[in-house]
Amino acid sequence: MRKVIVTGGCGYIGSHVARAFKQNGDQVYVIDRVKRDHTLKDIDGYYIGDFASDDSLATIHSLAPEVIVHCAGTSLVGPSMSNPGEYYDNNISKTIRLLNVVRDFDQRPLIMFSSSASVYGEPDCLPIKEYDDIRPISPYGATKAMTERILADYWGAYAMPSVCFRYFNAAGAEPFSADLGQEPGATHLIARALEASIAKQPITINGNDFPTPDGTCIRDYIHVWDIARAHVMAASFKLDDYPQPGADVFNIGTNLGTSNQAIVDYVVEKYGIPAVNYGPHRMGDPAELVANASLIEEKMGWIPNHSDIATIIDSAYRWYTQ
Repeated sequence: MRKVIVTGGCGYIGSHVARAFKQNGDQVYVIDRVKRDHTLKDIDGYYIGDFASDDSLATIHSLAPEVIVHCAGTSLVGPSMSNPGEYYDNNISKTIRLLNVVRDFDQRPLIMFSSSASVYGEPDCLPIKEYDDIRPISPYGATKAMTERILADYWGAYAMPSVCFRYFNAAGAEPFSADLGQEPGATHLIARALEASIAKQPITINGNDFPTPDGTCIRDYIHVWDIARAHVMAASFKLDDYPQPGADVFNIGTNLGTSNQAIVDYVVEKYGIPAVNYGPHRMGDPAELVANASLIEEKMGWIPNHSDIATIIDSAYRWYTQ
């Protein structure tokens, strides 16, 4: 049994990660600026506050965890283009403050960082491998790439082990009880399509002029529960029988892409949407992002068990309508 702290543990990905560690038999503590009671079910403890506040850092110090999963941060591409200062403050400055406390622990914990496929920008070839060029095209992506570099440097200087997970498009909801999911108002297409269906309102697809077969952008959708499973497996990989030191980076994806048009078509056919419109594509959106996730399978035996597009959409629909 490990002691695990999840920053941003009331958020979408953080709450699923916390649940997965708890189901694994670990002690789990959550730090978040917001409190959502349903995400704290069975959790061993929580602190409501900014993860880099004095009180939060004192809480982390007193708990002396073996694992810190760092999910807290500001995470939208569009707003990062118009307000980059918030992103560099929240995602970089505060993360450094956290790491500078943790580096002085007698036993340095494993840091698991929620990175993103946005670090790749417009890739030269697909599917994308971990060693492909890092060229983020948004401040949000830049903060993820910077944090990865910081963690690599902290391993070199302070022997602080880390794992960076480059999530592709996280979607879906906890597949068993359906009591965890994405809060209403999410910006990714599956959430918007389902909310439009339930509200019986039209939906707008952002861009139909991309250089893709149907003109809409293509993304690699990964079920949030598969992401949560990867964290639990990585903790064992890094800490258990044959500890793996260093700073690792893994793609979390399916090696498959699904277009925005295909997502909307599925929701229209199964659940109904009154009308589908098309608008300009968003700044900072590449045409296609698809992962090569073979490295994490090779190293840890992780494969996505819940990430076919029908399972993702249907699990999210159950969450929204429960």
